[in-house]
Amino acid sequence: MPSERLEMNDMARFSSETNLTDGKKFPWGGCYLSTALGFVLVLLAVLIAVGVGVVVYFAAGREVVCDCRMLEVNDGVVSAAVKQQCQKLAQRGNTDICDACPRDGSKTTALATSKKAKVKDVRLPRSLEPLYYDLELQPFMYSGNVDEFSFRGYVSIVLDCREATNNVTLQANKLMIIDGTVTFSALSSTTSSVPAVTSWELDEERQFLVIHLDEEMKVGEKYVAALNFTGPLKDDLHGLYLSSYVRGDKPVYLATTQFQPTDARKAFPCFDEPAIKSRFNVTLIRPSHLTALSNMPVKDSSRTWTDQGIDWVADVFETTPKMSTYLLAFVISDFVNLNATTSNNITYRVWARPESIGQAHYALEVGVKVLTFFEDYYKIPYPLPKQDMIAIPDFSAGAMENWGLITYRETAMLYQPGVSSEGDKQRVAVIVSHELAHQWFGDLVTPSWWDDLWLNEGFASYMEYVGVDFVHPDWKMFEQFVAEDLHNVFDFDGLVTSHPIYVPVYHPDEINEIFDRISYGKGACVIAMMKHFLGPNTFTKALTNYLRERKYDAAFHNDLWAAMTKQSQMDGKNLDVKAIMDTWTLQMNYPIVTLTQIDKDNVKVTQSRYLQDPSAIDPGKYESPYDYKWDVPVTLTSSVERHFNQTHGHVHWLWKSAEEATIYLAGQLPDVSDDKGWIMGNLGQHGYYRVSYDHRNWKALCAQLSTDHQVIPPINRAQIINDAWSLAKGSYLPMEIALQTVEYLQNEMDYLPWDVATSELSYVDTMLSRTGLYGDFEKFMTSKIQAPFSKVGMNNTGATHLQSYMRSLLSSKACYYDDSSCLDNATTLFRQWMADPAKNPVDAGLKGTVYCTAIRQGGLEEWTFAYQQYKLAQVAAEEARLLTAMACSSHIWILSRYLELSMMHSEIRKQDALKVISSIARNKIGRSLAWDFFRANWPTIHSEHGGSFFALSNLIGSVTSSFNTEFDLQQLNDFMAQNPNQGSGNRAFLQAVEKARSNIAWMEQHYSTLKNWLGKLSL
Repeated sequence: MPSERLEMNDMARFSSETNLTDGKKFPWGGCYLSTALGFVLVLLAVLIAVGVGVVVYFAAGREVVCDCRMLEVNDGVVSAAVKQQCQKLAQRGNTDICDACPRDGSKTTALATSKKAKVKDVRLPRSLEPLYYDLELQPFMYSGNVDEFSFRGYVSIVLDCREATNNVTLQANKLMIIDGTVTFSALSSTTSSVPAVTSWELDEERQFLVIHLDEEMKVGEKYVAALNFTGPLKDDLHGLYLSSYVRGDKPVYLATTQFQPTDARKAFPCFDEPAIKSRFNVTLIRPSHLTALSNMPVKDSSRTWTDQGIDWVADVFETTPKMSTYLLAFVISDFVNLNATTSNNITYRVWARPESIGQAHYALEVGVKVLTFFEDYYKIPYPLPKQDMIAIPDFSAGAMENWGLITYRETAMLYQPGVSSEGDKQRVAVIVSHELAHQWFGDLVTPSWWDDLWLNEGFASYMEYVGVDFVHPDWKMFEQFVAEDLHNVFDFDGLVTSHPIYVPVYHPDEINEIFDRISYGKGACVIAMMKHFLGPNTFTKALTNYLRERKYDAAFHNDLWAAMTKQSQMDGKNLDVKAIMDTWTLQMNYPIVTLTQIDKDNVKVTQSRYLQDPSAIDPGKYESPYDYKWDVPVTLTSSVERHFNQTHGHVHWLWKSAEEATIYLAGQLPDVSDDKGWIMGNLGQHGYYRVSYDHRNWKALCAQLSTDHQVIPPINRAQIINDAWSLAKGSYLPMEIALQTVEYLQNEMDYLPWDVATSELSYVDTMLSRTGLYGDFEKFMTSKIQAPFSKVGMNNTGATHLQSYMRSLLSSKACYYDDSSCLDNATTLFRQWMADPAKNPVDAGLKGTVYCTAIRQGGLEEWTFAYQQYKLAQVAAEEARLLTAMACSSHIWILSRYLELSMMHSEIRKQDALKVISSIARNKIGRSLAWDFFRANWPTIHSEHGGSFFALSNLIGSVTSSFNTEFDLQQLNDFMAQNPNQGSGNRAFLQAVEKARSNIAWMEQHYSTLKNWLGKLSL
């Protein structure tokens, strides 16, 4: 990327002030000291600091260090002065420790261990630009001790000198550089003077490899740095790593990669930042009986030799286009493929282990259709000559968009009709579509730095629905988008511990933290909102222009806004897209838009910030540049008009600078005195905001649901439920009104409203499950589920996709709340399977319910059978379903044994370990057990899964989701205080604290209301 483009980044040239291009200077500038004198001074400073700390500690008597502060503790009670200090520090952004310190005078355990500050200056200097890499890798995983498997490599990098410098600074992690192999030379023999290597060093904390030269390189000259290295080949799911599966009773190994975001440097020394693109010449060395795959097709395999009984082949691949290191991919395995050719002559292959290749037909079918569709949608041909997709047995994420070689978890790519469910089928289609969307948005054009991760993931998370809707329009993907993404991320983004879409990140732990629902879900939702207010034609034309302008390069989000604004003006809409979208991307949370009918012609519109717990103390880590005001695109209709399918031409604007707006709708509104007349906003829920009304309007909407709910489309029925319950959670709306939104459910037969309602009611279930009110709540749920469940039953024959979803949902809830016919059906089917394991009589769409119910109702015999079937399963979706179902046991000792098995990777794959703990945490009987196990095994969990995208944060959320007492909160605070170094789990812990406080407030405010309401229903 040209240097002038880098200045567009808000983080001031990647936020790195360290000048590594001049070996004579310290990073902070200033005076220069000899090494000996510097060492003496540093040692003296350390001794003084230690001495002062000791004196302060003993002089204060009861003062101890609480992270980076001194807290005065009197018999474990935090004083008012200290609470005030804590709050002040919280406002300045010291959230790492302030949320672990009670603000209410309760007892605390102060820390004696300080949290070590992360090194944040981890960005590379930009004095050199890599033009080409020649990379050769050879894994050794075929004999001997698996713990000693390794790989060796050679890399040669052609460098263009942009600024004079006397060192080459690369990134490397967990690699051993071979002494004597580091070389530096000129690319051309005409270069007059070539610097020589004087030394090299590894800065492990910053993951740098620095090659020092005896003189500076000259600007404009081309040089070549080369070296040999080795690395361990471990099953750690990052970098170049080891995966395996079992054939017969023997393990079969493969080497594969996961480089995003910062693990290409774990496979070879490189410039491992997304904006530093280059071309790659890759050679992979393999035994002759295996296959090697990379981003490009193989061009030569003629080099062969035999060494220690192994016949080796060197596969040389075609040169890649200019691309980021994190998008490289390598796989060496014994996998086989299915293939097809697209209408635009792209070779398309899907790969899996030989035993599973028959399950890859659907992924191939969907992939070919979606790839061709996206070529037409983007108006840009797919840039590579081939597209491979491969299902990896051990994989930390769902899938990875490596350019031309997409890697998948097996459950995300493999589908077996009759064994896999409709949900499994949709998962494959959605993830394939997501990764193919990335081939343009993310791969062809890449964000300049990880602060714009959302540009990648938010866009692909929206486009996945566009691609699947093209292939399966009957699946109503945009209805599902509302529940799967919008409502889901609303919960996350209603916290003060959320973060803006665009957020500064430095250390790899911080980068991993933002692989979360904000970057994916909120990013998708604001893009969907933008598409709606611009209109689809303006949106797609601007997108094509953006991709064409920035192809094979990196971009900043302002580049996208500029393309959208320009096209908007060309199409006569004259919207400043940057000004609008900055209000959604540069501040966290979202608004409540309140609509108040003034008279028969006018509606008043106002906005306010939504918080799940309005009393939560905002840590001030992210200041809002707009005082939590947004530019809001408003749509609305009424009981008179009932126009729900409004386009961009019907959008009204509430600007951030206005206190309110008035929408004039002559003749389209009911009389304000009409108790049955209503207005409704955010039609189709295209907007990223909640809507509220006065109490009269809310009651009219609830009455409409009770009398004829089909007047309102399923998306907006779901919206009424989700908005009302979320507003009640934050005390913006009386709980009595939220409860009225679900009183009609016995008449609801559409999947989406039921899906949203059960999500809200599951929260109530969790909150009440340890109270005396739970029995009455069970009766209410049974009364609502009974009628629709009796209509759909448990016979899934001939059901459409969404009918299957509805049947699965209602069956699951019916069995959960002990409906006798559901229990009998489930246990009978499971017993039939146990009697004849070769013939499973359970419909694929009901397997999750049947397995869980039978194991919950049964004992060791049922659990052991399920575990045996899990070990024998040849379909990944079936394996995953059994893994979850085994957590349904009602026997503490069985759950305890299962938790122990989760940490034995010979029994449960490492990628699935945290899923076991999370599933047991969701079991009412197992939640305390899971929390205790989590605490006892935190060092191992953190070490093995700290860099695994969503996995760690999801686990933290799962094991703490039911916390709703002061005792629960104190346990959480104590654990955080005792374990201050939380790595990529830090944000998730802070959110767990906030959610626990919100749950406590919810119980205090709403328990009595629920008690009265449930009491009336039971009369």
